[in-house]
Amino acid sequence: MADDPIPDWRLLAPHRPLSPGDDAYVARPTSGGDAIAQWVEAGGSTVLVSGPTGVGKSTELAQAAQVLQPTRVACLVQADRATNIHRLTAEGLTRIVVKRLVLFALDPLHLPLSEALRSAATSVGEDGEVHPMSLSFRMSGTDRAGIAVEEIARVSPQGRVALLIDGLEKLLPGPHARDIFEALSRLPDSVDLIVVIPWHAAFGGGTEPILRAGERLHRVAPLDTDGATGLAAAEFLGRVLAGRLRSIHTLPESLKPLLGLAFKASGGIPRVFLQLMADAGTYARVKRGAAWPDDSDLHEAMVDQQDSFRRALLPGDTQAIKAVEGTDGRELDLERRVRLMAQGILLERVRNGTVVLEVHPLAAPALLHSRP
Repeated sequence: MADDPIPDWRLLAPHRPLSPGDDAYVARPTSGGDAIAQWVEAGGSTVLVSGPTGVGKSTELAQAAQVLQPTRVACLVQADRATNIHRLTAEGLTRIVVKRLVLFALDPLHLPLSEALRSAATSVGEDGEVHPMSLSFRMSGTDRAGIAVEEIARVSPQGRVALLIDGLEKLLPGPHARDIFEALSRLPDSVDLIVVIPWHAAFGGGTEPILRAGERLHRVAPLDTDGATGLAAAEFLGRVLAGRLRSIHTLPESLKPLLGLAFKASGGIPRVFLQLMADAGTYARVKRGAAWPDDSDLHEAMVDQQDSFRRALLPGDTQAIKAVEGTDGRELDLERRVRLMAQGILLERVRNGTVVLEVHPLAAPALLHSRP
């Protein structure tokens, strides 16, 4: 109808995770933030979170922080938003953690912190650099973080601190990443740690703990696109779409088949689904002045995404992918496996109780039409 609100497709913001308490949040069918929080509250003090780009790790970490807040001072630290993650040092990360934790304790929690702890936070810039040098920063970064954790736990009603550290999935393998995880491992055992880690840490850690003994690896997996679980996942992403559009209270019934096509094409990756719908909606507005997209608009959006996957493939990828598709991927060299899974070109699925690798549906055409 003429008076119906026109969707603003920019609101989908596929690359923007939700913040804790955002009313646009929709509970994930499986492996979501509620499950992370439940594990921590049951006594699992260290959770490592992994998954492909765009699967929803940051949004689920924010949800875990929201769920944990009644029993802990649950502080979300978005390291990749504070600084260039490739230049981040272990010392810089601990400074960012201290600053974010102290500021969170002051507002919105209004905890009565010591002047020394207040000054420790105000001496640190948003990027983790000290401006200017403060006497409180002559001690090691881990010591500062430990002091902050202990004081905030002591003066808070919850009596415990949880740090949820996001953005470390972008760390490159090597000594740089190991130093950062080593610094986190030295934080007091009294603090709960929920940390997003890169694929190379998830696969390359072997039997050695990355942070602490007893840590749990929680994979935020792509949503299943088949069977009854696929129907539930498609319904979930439809609610996510409606929630992000905000002013649209009810999606048109005629849009449901298109949402199903977009869900299948997304491979169960929420960011890809939102990007397809945002692009399709923009094509509809540009080409026809239409409020809602049709099949042709979605097709053009899918072609754009296919091209993105095609450009991400490097020499040798096609042959390597074809050799391991449908297997657990153990024969794929670690560097290539990490890259292809982080990019979402290869997806882990559970088939008949076994984990296998499958090619993302929008990446498959690039493999079919590649030259030998």
